[in-house]
Amino acid sequence: MYIAQNIKYLRKLFNLTQSDLGDKLGIVGNQITRYEKGDSEPPVSKLVLLADLFQVSLQDLVMTDLTTDTPKFARPDESYGSMAKEKREAILVELNTELRKRIKMLEDYVAKTDPQQARDWGIIE
Repeated sequence: MYIAQNIKYLRKLFNLTQSDLGDKLGIVGNQITRYEKGDSEPPVSKLVLLADLFQVSLQDLVMTDLTTDTPKFARPDESYGSMAKEKREAILVELNTELRKRIKMLEDYVAKTDPQQARDWGIIE
């Protein structure tokens, strides 16, 4: 997942300080520092605000390295904040499904290439 580096990259791209971004999200700048360092991850409500603010899809915000890659997912025609709850939830379910798929692929790869690590992580017994 690329949340931390994407937040930092997009914040700078939009010429915002951590404090500015915190104000826009209704949180303190220190929390932005934690997000950017990967010490903490934003809740879904803040991810939605970030995607709208930076005009990227939720999928790209979470799963695409925007520092090197172009966005891969279509941005919705309307902001996440203004769309119907059911539509937004469907997008979140889709994102969750894709993340689970990627985690499974990683687990399978680790189990195949490093069985001891897979045991340590509880992937295999």
